Amino acid sequence: MAPLDRIGTENLPPTSTAWMNPARAIAIVAVVAIHSLGTVVEENYAAMGPDWWVANGFDSAARWSVPVFMMISGALALDPARGNKPRKFLRKRVWRIGIPLVFWTAVYVAFRRFYLLPTDDGWNPGLAILTGSPFVQLYFLYVLAGLTLLTPFFRLLSIHGSRRLQWGTGLIFLGIGMLDQWASVVFDVGEANIATRFLPMAGFYILGWVLRDVVLSSRGVVLAWLALAGSITMTIVWAGLGPGEKPWDFPYEYLSPGVVIASLAAYLLLHHHMNSGFRVLHWFYPFSFGVFLLHPLVLYPLRNEMGLPTTVPGVLVHAIAMPIVYTIICAVITWLAVKIPGVRAVFGEGGPRNPHSKPNLRPPRETNGNPAQKSDQKPDPDTTST
Repeated sequence: MAPLDRIGTENLPPTSTAWMNPARAIAIVAVVAIHSLGTVVEENYAAMGPDWWVANGFDSAARWSVPVFMMISGALALDPARGNKPRKFLRKRVWRIGIPLVFWTAVYVAFRRFYLLPTDDGWNPGLAILTGSPFVQLYFLYVLAGLTLLTPFFRLLSIHGSRRLQWGTGLIFLGIGMLDQWASVVFDVGEANIATRFLPMAGFYILGWVLRDVVLSSRGVVLAWLALAGSITMTIVWAGLGPGEKPWDFPYEYLSPGVVIASLAAYLLLHHHMNSGFRVLHWFYPFSFGVFLLHPLVLYPLRNEMGLPTTVPGVLVHAIAMPIVYTIICAVITWLAVKIPGVRAVFGEGGPRNPHSKPNLRPPRETNGNPAQKSDQKPDPDTTST
């Protein structure tokens, strides 16, 4: 605990949150790329040829995206300046998370039963829901639902707890999550379910707030890039050459050591590099939740028609071109869907506010040479990220 003793007790001065908008836009494309390549990584391993190593590299390089989404959610929800009463906060989150969770769970249970696994009588949708992961991406909503219930209590930590206590709490939760994933994946001990799936990710949620206002120095930027590159390389090599079944799935897990380091580094680097500009990404980010919800419905049928790639150029198409195509299609559908009153709610837009209004794209103000304490491009704290 000695390093924690060197951490001050006061929170850092607030910085602009404008960078979170383009960060979420980039991260959702990375999430789609993970799902686009997942089957390729699993099924092309046997020959362990160049095509698999390329797919492994892109998959490993995108793994930071989900933890960064979780950290951004925590950075906004745990901000003591929000000041929402627990009842008001939870009521708004029912609109943002609860309704989409129920609706899209039903959609993807039907999609899996009647499209992906029409002849698999052994798959039980009720048990799939009880795992808290009824489809490939929906576990994120179940995680957010659990964290939402605890957010009013976690916010007490950001309001009344010292910065040292916040760091300690976040690191302890992160350590518990990493140990839980190691035990469950490597030793097949225990398994997350609908009641506990949120717990391993709580460390990212808290550390998102703790790291939100950290401004990297020039030396810090270099070190963060080295940490990101080194951790991605470790994941690539560990997945292909490590012990266990091939490919070894554990290095890809969001709480494996390599992905944790990459996620923390990516979070800080996105803050540093994306604090102003990026007009197109600011325009796109409100549709990221719709892309998250819709993309498997587009991805699986198109990929089935195309077939899995067996060459390096084919892998590059699925790693770069197709995720962009899937993202654009889903963004357009979302843009149209949120204009329909009866459909808005299932995209998290049923509440009193419309976070899809066009953001103000002026660069953040500067105060005494530092980023403004309030951003002109403030993300909506109640908009769910993937």
